[in-house]
Amino acid sequence: MTGSNPPAGDGVVLQAAGPDEALALSALQSAANLLAEIGPSPVEIVVQSGAVAGLVADHPQAGRLAEKLATLPTVTVLACRNALRAHHVDEDALAPGVGVVPAGIARVVERQRDGWAYVRVG
Repeated sequence: MTGSNPPAGDGVVLQAAGPDEALALSALQSAANLLAEIGPSPVEIVVQSGAVAGLVADHPQAGRLAEKLATLPTVTVLACRNALRAHHVDEDALAPGVGVVPAGIARVVERQRDGWAYVRVG
């Protein structure tokens, strides 16, 4: 899964990169807060570095992540494949609804080139 391709300039990309396994959940809450203020808009949360460990289906926060994601239909969570490899996380172990991109940094740059707003979380 590589996420959808909404029209240029219509979305927001949140970069959640760091060692904190709770970073993806924090970014998801930020996305919820953002959408509550600006209304429906495509949002991608790109998770990199050690934060990808928080996306594993059996992680203690995975249930909350899935519940929150289910309430935000315009939000996509994407794990960086490079980070998954670096932190020995199998793609098949990711929580339902989490997609994968080859390189998180490339996805962030791609979205910025598309005119999306950029926010770093964490």
